[in-house]
Amino acid sequence: MTGKPQKVLFIGGVGRSGSTLIEKVLHGLDETFAVGETLHLWERGVTNNELCGCGEPFDQCPHWQAVGDIAFGGWHKADTAKAIDLRWRVDRSRRLPQIVKALRTNKPTQEQQEYLDYLVPVLLASSEAARHPQVLLESSKHLSTAAILALDPQIDLHILHVVRDPRGVAYSWTKQVKRPETDDDFMPVYSPRRSAFRWLSDNSGFSMLGRHTKLLRIRYEDFLQQPKQTVASISEFMQIKQPDLSFINGSTIRSNHVMHSVAGNPMRFSSDDITLRHDSAWEKQLAMRHKIEVSTICAPLLRKYGYAMFC
Repeated sequence: MTGKPQKVLFIGGVGRSGSTLIEKVLHGLDETFAVGETLHLWERGVTNNELCGCGEPFDQCPHWQAVGDIAFGGWHKADTAKAIDLRWRVDRSRRLPQIVKALRTNKPTQEQQEYLDYLVPVLLASSEAARHPQVLLESSKHLSTAAILALDPQIDLHILHVVRDPRGVAYSWTKQVKRPETDDDFMPVYSPRRSAFRWLSDNSGFSMLGRHTKLLRIRYEDFLQQPKQTVASISEFMQIKQPDLSFINGSTIRSNHVMHSVAGNPMRFSSDDITLRHDSAWEKQLAMRHKIEVSTICAPLLRKYGYAMFC
């Protein structure tokens, strides 16, 4: 390794907690560049040729074609099948104990290192293709992906742990949302019970991971209420000095940067300005029995994160 490690802000947490929105807003900073959920790059990008956030198919996006050339001499020279196989064998929640053991001993297993040899070149090449931004934004969210990346000395990993009220998360996962990067595919739908257990386990895991790497926790609800103050706090965490926050005006975010993001919420395709609003639909639409169920399952962390036990 030569030179300084690449600073990466990994946006982590449970899906439907606002990670894509936060990534999109942070992408408005001059010092950052968003790459989206690179966890899914090999399947959705290289294999399925889905749309990049810029609106072009993966194989026609100038950024991602430059990344493939820099990292591997072209995507056709990379062993895509092996990368996907390693992802499903190494980058899983149930593999977290092995990953944490590697963090403690500073000794990745052979499979973990092989997987890193696919993950990290993509990030480093993205930085080079984007003319070396101070901070690369990665929003894969997965706890295991964050832990794996923390093993590589070429990455200066910072974790932005995004927390949202679990009742809001549970309600969001019950809605059917189309994936615009495909012709007829939809995002998965989960029961409130399943969402609640995932909320509890993943957020507990990120708290644990904070013992091994730099971590800042924010609440999605606080971000919606005070976006400029929240982005300023994140900039300080990333050691960005005097960031230009003029693109944030009250609850309105000026969105004038194309995103070359992989996977994520459909909003990544829009270049329209963003108006932040309190997302309160779950308060009326989520059935009371589901509110009670989710609250009971998530009780160990509700008060820790400042949420009421029952709503």
